[in-house]
Amino acid sequence: MIKSEITKIVEKPAWVLILAASAFYFGGLFLFSHFVWSTDVYEINYRSDTGFKEYIGMVRLVDLVRYLLSPLYIFTISFIILGVLKIGLIINNIKVEDKLLFKAIILGTFILSLPLWVKAVWFVLIKGDYSMNDVKFFYPLSFLNFFDPTLMHYNIAKALGRINIYHFAFMAYIATFIKQYADIKWYRSFGMVCYTHGLGLVLLQLIIILFYF
Repeated sequence: MIKSEITKIVEKPAWVLILAASAFYFGGLFLFSHFVWSTDVYEINYRSDTGFKEYIGMVRLVDLVRYLLSPLYIFTISFIILGVLKIGLIINNIKVEDKLLFKAIILGTFILSLPLWVKAVWFVLIKGDYSMNDVKFFYPLSFLNFFDPTLMHYNIAKALGRINIYHFAFMAYIATFIKQYADIKWYRSFGMVCYTHGLGLVLLQLIIILFYF
């Protein structure tokens, strides 16, 4: 049944899936950028007496560029993950059609985009009153929760924040997809995803952390 439902989705054209995933990412990004990183928050933390209008104008211009590049971002991330997973598939002699796997990864970016939505809902609808530091160091369900983010460099906190339950859920989803299409044991599929995508993600964040020590 799971395979049947997944098949119905991945049989859609790739561009349709990219547009859908981009729209979801864009929605979360827009809410986070305009309602969490609101103009009021920027103004409260602005340290100069002049030029705020020019500053916030530049910030919103950068936001606009990010919105417009959402499809490219989703495509690029999906393509990189596909390349990493292909290494594991070849090593383990597991055969999954590239086109189907690519579409499955695009669908998986819905999971990877969830933190933006979670942050927006948390700060706007639940917390209400917050500071810029609250936003900077809020990475829900991440490895950062085991540390005090105020005692470390912001980029180190970001790196630890990227190791989170959402990436774990993404890997579990991809492993399930590969299991269904390659007809292999789930633990074998999940192990392959862990030492390719998972290990790559962790190593990248470790490199970032070491750079700022």
